[in-house]
Amino acid sequence: MRLVPDDPFPEIGHPYATDVSADGRWLAVSCTAGGRRERGRVAVYRMSDLALWDQLVLEYGVEALAFHPVLPVLALGTEHSDDEFHRRGGLHLYEPEVRRRTDVAVAGGSVNALRWRDVRRLEVTFARPEIDHEDEGRETYTRAVAEHDNWNAVTADRLAALVSWPQVPVEIDWHTVEAPRIRRPQEFLAATAAERGLAWTRRTGTALVETLRDGRVLAAARSGDPLLECWSPDGALQWSVPEPEDTFEHSGCRWYVTPDEESVWITVLVGTSDNRRTRLCRFALADGARLAELRFDFPVAIAARTDGAWVARDSRELFPDARWPPYESVVLTPSGRQLATLPLGESGSGYDFPVRRSPHLLFLYGVGDADVRPEVLEKWVVRAGPGGVERLFRFAWDDTLGPRLDGGPAVYLDDATGPGLVHTCTASDDTYLVRRSYPDGAVLWAHHFDARITGLDVHGGLVHAVTGARELLTLEAVGGTVVRRRPLAVGGHVYTPTCLSAGPDGDLVIGTAEGRLIRTRTDEETRMRGRCHSAAPSALPRTAAGS
Repeated sequence: MRLVPDDPFPEIGHPYATDVSADGRWLAVSCTAGGRRERGRVAVYRMSDLALWDQLVLEYGVEALAFHPVLPVLALGTEHSDDEFHRRGGLHLYEPEVRRRTDVAVAGGSVNALRWRDVRRLEVTFARPEIDHEDEGRETYTRAVAEHDNWNAVTADRLAALVSWPQVPVEIDWHTVEAPRIRRPQEFLAATAAERGLAWTRRTGTALVETLRDGRVLAAARSGDPLLECWSPDGALQWSVPEPEDTFEHSGCRWYVTPDEESVWITVLVGTSDNRRTRLCRFALADGARLAELRFDFPVAIAARTDGAWVARDSRELFPDARWPPYESVVLTPSGRQLATLPLGESGSGYDFPVRRSPHLLFLYGVGDADVRPEVLEKWVVRAGPGGVERLFRFAWDDTLGPRLDGGPAVYLDDATGPGLVHTCTASDDTYLVRRSYPDGAVLWAHHFDARITGLDVHGGLVHAVTGARELLTLEAVGGTVVRRRPLAVGGHVYTPTCLSAGPDGDLVIGTAEGRLIRTRTDEETRMRGRCHSAAPSALPRTAAGS
């Protein structure tokens, strides 16, 4: 596995705070790839070569960090808020030279600020919520000063005793609370890399990835710059399209690559969440030049088939929910010429059903009374054609799954078993990966997983999927047997996958929440197993369970 781009600090995602030890040997960065709700994570690097030395995964989000003024000892404060009246947190010490951690839980409160007053004294500021239903959200702050002669040898019991008493109530002016010595972490990290002749910029998570026939890789970010970028087969950036500067315009994380691979249409959402509209922008894949634009009065979801026809559907992804009927979907040619409109009814995030490599226009369609909320309508897989919209099969293959079965990534395939769909879906906290025959929807195999599947593709008799458990799954397309499970570990960090694409040679490109692409080859033994089984007749339908 290799990373694209191959630059320093690839594990960080978004840096919130950073500090350098007094001896200049260690760099600590509190960071996240999945937003503030992600558990606290601190990456520790060697300043000598910027190599990742260690990662601390904490139970709660990091609110404060500070190195000791002399010793290589890092103090960390964490916080978690269940609601206005509950706080949890901890105080942590970390010694990078020996990779030793000392952890103290804070009952009923959190650690919101830290400051080393001198070599003996650590000032710790705690926050606890006020239980006042008429004035929710107020907090009480207290402060303790822990004194110790040797901060390299503090036990958890001793540290807990040092900060448990006395705690003095204080008034906090957050404008004057001492911040980390490095006030602009992104600028500092970029400058640190530049001193070594390297380049670093913060990258947002990857939403979409597609491997083109010539080996180039197309990628789109979840939000922020860039809107779109193209990487060469050897991992060099060929061109990039910046995100719109308008505050009320951002990536819609949907695209359509034309069959000739000469251009791509990508959604740009316009307006506020309660009245979202779409600019569909077309760019040349040769150089990223802007070619054309279409405008729609609704947030667009895209479906396409391999001959070039594609559909812009009203995704209904608005907050609060739309109080008007859904717009009709628009059928388009690769150049953007309108061919027809389709009544595809209610939609929403649960109707997301992007089907790769399909010769048909396939959608999830809600069946039921007009006054029923879209999420509890019975979902059907439907096919759109010249004759209109045709129901194929119920999305739920088992009545115990219930009506709230949400769609997800899917791929069309045709092998010794015949034509079919491999798709993922979720019901509550359960995730399923299923192969259905086409067009009747009979289940050939099904797996249950604890982690959501975020990307899916097929090549050479093998199904590849990436999951929120940060692993790559490979299965036989015919029988559904799991051939291999691999953690997405590169250079000491396990990356969080967001999307996946198989190239024409079967090699994979995986987009990650850290904003990097992972390129990996399918080993020859696995490829051969897929080829052998894709030529074999299918066994009886069965259901297998995965962990």
